[in-house]
Amino acid sequence: MSYKSKTIKAVIDEIDQNKFYLPALQRKFVWRKHQIELLFDSLMRNYPIGTFLFWHLHREKAEHYVFYEFLKEYDERNPYNRRKTGAFSQPEIMGVLDGQQRLSSMYVGLMGTHTEKAPYRRSTNPDAYEKTELYLNLLSLPYVIDENDEIRLQEDINFEFCFLTGNKAESSVMRKSVSEDGAEPQDEPMFWMKAGQVLSWRDDPEFDQLIKGFYEQCTHDVQREAILGKKRLIRRGLSTLYDRIRKEALINYFEVAKDDLEDILKIFVRVNSGATILSKTDLLFSTIVATWNDGREQIENLLKEINGKGDGFNFGNEYLMRCCLVLSDGPVVFKVNSFKSENVQKIRDEWSRIAEAVKKTVDLLVEFGFSGSVLTSEISTIIIAYYIRKGGVLDRESKKGIQRYLIHALLNGIYNSSQDALITALRHGVRKEVTTPAGVKTYCWCSDQFSFDEMLKIALPQQKSLAVTEADIERFLQITKGPSSFFVLSLLYPHLRFNEVVFHQDHMHPEAGFSKANFEEMRLPPEQRQEWLDCRDCVPNLQLMKDRQNESKNATPLKTWMENMEESERVAFFKDNYFPANESLEFSKFMQFFKLRKEILRNELRKVLALTNVQAAVVIPEWSDQTEESEA
Repeated sequence: MSYKSKTIKAVIDEIDQNKFYLPALQRKFVWRKHQIELLFDSLMRNYPIGTFLFWHLHREKAEHYVFYEFLKEYDERNPYNRRKTGAFSQPEIMGVLDGQQRLSSMYVGLMGTHTEKAPYRRSTNPDAYEKTELYLNLLSLPYVIDENDEIRLQEDINFEFCFLTGNKAESSVMRKSVSEDGAEPQDEPMFWMKAGQVLSWRDDPEFDQLIKGFYEQCTHDVQREAILGKKRLIRRGLSTLYDRIRKEALINYFEVAKDDLEDILKIFVRVNSGATILSKTDLLFSTIVATWNDGREQIENLLKEINGKGDGFNFGNEYLMRCCLVLSDGPVVFKVNSFKSENVQKIRDEWSRIAEAVKKTVDLLVEFGFSGSVLTSEISTIIIAYYIRKGGVLDRESKKGIQRYLIHALLNGIYNSSQDALITALRHGVRKEVTTPAGVKTYCWCSDQFSFDEMLKIALPQQKSLAVTEADIERFLQITKGPSSFFVLSLLYPHLRFNEVVFHQDHMHPEAGFSKANFEEMRLPPEQRQEWLDCRDCVPNLQLMKDRQNESKNATPLKTWMENMEESERVAFFKDNYFPANESLEFSKFMQFFKLRKEILRNELRKVLALTNVQAAVVIPEWSDQTEESEA
């Protein structure tokens, strides 16, 4: 079958008439405003926008599969397409197998709205999210009239498409223009036309009449003068927009007519696997939801729930899909073949138990004080979820073992590479095969609790280890303020209730004290200044403090801060925060304070970290795909 073509307006109309849908194997709409604006710039320049792949289905067959509607009003707070419910209104429909992002962008740009958080505004601010529509500035079209009185398109200047609110478009009539030659900024008029107006123009429109209408809408004399002065260029721009959207058949597509979803999935993967548009995660996610009717909703709802816990997390589809494989005792290797139909069926059957284990895992992370900004490896938590899925108890000792495992894993960075082999080795080392009374073989956790000491005995690939050395402790003490310093501090402050109170990392001697003025006043030699600055943000000058307490302390010198405390409070604070005994808190004595506290913390870390060189009792070979698949 050869390629066919349609105009953009024809496809937009058919989307609006419920003839086009998105199969469940498609991912959600992800394009940002600037990507849509650049797409429309490409359309105006007649650049290639790629081909499309459509799936033609009769209504009777389509009702056996899951489809989603196109987003008309995109909102990044809820960027999910609505599932098609009920009977199809058209006798035949088209599913978009390739080109969803481009078609959705055209639909939103011409017919809908786009809402995302404005820069530099807090998400809690009700005005942070603005509903915008696509406009074109008719007074900055990239045309010039050359010496032959011909209109020429400038390649280095874009058509100024921009998403604006209605009020912004109406009120934005002037701006300062800055030229490359450094000349004084000049007042530059603007006139914003809603791009979607092109859909309502009559066939073969009279552009002069349209321009007259724009002229009458102007609110500023400079706008009117500019429209009259650029009338010829505006006419060219309007004509080009009309041609690209209404006249030229720019949607070139190949139409597939197959009833079997398995065949469609093969085509989809073949078409997309070599492209950069879809990631590996997108494709694997597609293979799951294509045969799981409400899989997409289930996964998206779970993501919303766990990402909203505590101070927020950033878990995505890949994390949950890996959890599905590991917790269902399927193959760990993250590839298409791991999601065979029988594996997907097992995931579906065990989904409620998998989801519950994942939620309890994230609850533990909150209890340990973790959030998305601190958790440097989400994959590291999967073995915790596996323990919970296998019925592991969450008593005090097990929680302690889980926390020690997690912090050791993150500090040592064992998940920075070879993640599949690492998870395989850990899962193999902590589970044992059992036979149910019904004769079914399954797996359970090898002991009653989560024992970190037993985890230490598991041989990991590439000579990785959960244990630490004296050299590692020295390295930990030199870590500067960030996620890794939080890991170290959380070991040193085990009594804090992270799930009840927000704690911040705080400088003991405030950062503001390390100023040039202070250094000069103390007559600190230049070579020592750098040493002080290098130590300022390191663990021995950091503590965990309640957020309100930290805000009140702010830049107060340490000595002053402590003197303002009641005696009993000061004694407890000294003890809880590992202060050197009888040591001066004057800023001028910073290095001495730093070195003494560093020694105290070094001794404490020796107590809480696994320092012994444990010999692995479980011998596991390097894992290949074949090894893992045969096991599963």
